[in-house]
Amino acid sequence: MKKSRDQAKVSGLESRTKLEIHDGKGNTRVRETTMASRTFPDGTEKRVIVFLAPADVKGTSMLIFDYDKKEDDMWVYMPALRKSRKIVSSEKTKSFMGSEFSNSDLAVGNIDDFTYTLDGTESVDQQECWKIIMLPANPQIATDYGISSKVTWIGKKDYITRKVVFLDASNTPFKEMYFTGIKLLDPATQKYFVTHMVIKNLKNNRFSEMNMDQISLNKAVKEEFFTLSFIEKQ
Repeated sequence: MKKSRDQAKVSGLESRTKLEIHDGKGNTRVRETTMASRTFPDGTEKRVIVFLAPADVKGTSMLIFDYDKKEDDMWVYMPALRKSRKIVSSEKTKSFMGSEFSNSDLAVGNIDDFTYTLDGTESVDQQECWKIIMLPANPQIATDYGISSKVTWIGKKDYITRKVVFLDASNTPFKEMYFTGIKLLDPATQKYFVTHMVIKNLKNNRFSEMNMDQISLNKAVKEEFFTLSFIEKQ
């Protein structure tokens, strides 16, 4: 799991993302964002997401600090309020901008939040994967994530997560996430990156997807991007 987590980290990256929200009745809402991330010497990965369109969400921003050894920090800036606000643990299960993604889906999460059991191997999108059952390490973590467990499929070749199934308190699957569009960004370091994510709500048939393009590695992403003062200027 650590190798999979490390594979997802890059020294610095910038991209544009289109978030499509499908309501299950054929209606779609589209959100456009720009994103930057950077991994710092202590292992902390910092990410900033700024909404560009449509007009009613323009300037809305999120700042995420993914730590190796403690709970992640997340902040949201809403232009209408003209101030940033920290997202507390009880809000991490809430919807991200009206989509089927939750706030916690945007963070990598602490590796110690779960215990792991290998449950064999299976093929996902013609890729041989390890199937891993993940149980929350304690009841509070289960509450924070809004799950009783989740099952993750990790590619044997590239250590990229290909699929995740989330189970509720009755051990019933209620959400599935798929990761496709895997691209080799840096041949020298064998760094792969997911460019397409789809999450499906199994209870109401709604689904949302993120498509990333204009992806560029940039070790010199400005540190000032990952501050509250930056997102409050948007």
